[in-house]
Amino acid sequence: MYLLRLNRKGDVYKDDDGVTGVVEFQSVLTAKNLGPSALKWIALIYDYDSPYRHFIESERVKAVSLDLYGHVKWKEEGRKEIQEAVKKYKELQFDPLDEQLLAFNNKIDQFTNFMNRMPITQDTAQDLQKIMIGIEKILKTRQTLLDAIEKRGERKKIVGDKGMSFLESKLDMEQNV
Repeated sequence: MYLLRLNRKGDVYKDDDGVTGVVEFQSVLTAKNLGPSALKWIALIYDYDSPYRHFIESERVKAVSLDLYGHVKWKEEGRKEIQEAVKKYKELQFDPLDEQLLAFNNKIDQFTNFMNRMPITQDTAQDLQKIMIGIEKILKTRQTLLDAIEKRGERKKIVGDKGMSFLESKLDMEQNV
């Protein structure tokens, strides 16, 4: 995960600077009936590096809600604190390359659904062929975008142009063990 880190149990580090430094995240932690699991819900749905990233957003919401709370519609997702934290999460991690990738994934999903519903007849065969050629071009462009994202490298939570200090390295190793 990029903005919020999860520990080995899958819980959000509540003392992480990504949590303590953002007022909207703190309000989720302190709100009644929310807490760390609500931040985890936000991170799993809206983080670019989420394991659920390959789902379109509406499907991510359902999948994460089901996995965390046992229902495809989480009863707290409409709360003001959650909506403000979601807005802030999206704002803080904005990256045009990732936004473009999400748009490509969404359009590919729309094309796939359209093709699944389209019956193949003599009249529609030529249109279907044009759609498939268009999808092939979109997939090639999407792959170029994925390559650019991969070249960008792994995002680190270190400020400045220096590497980690000895203490930072030790802390990082302890947290990743």
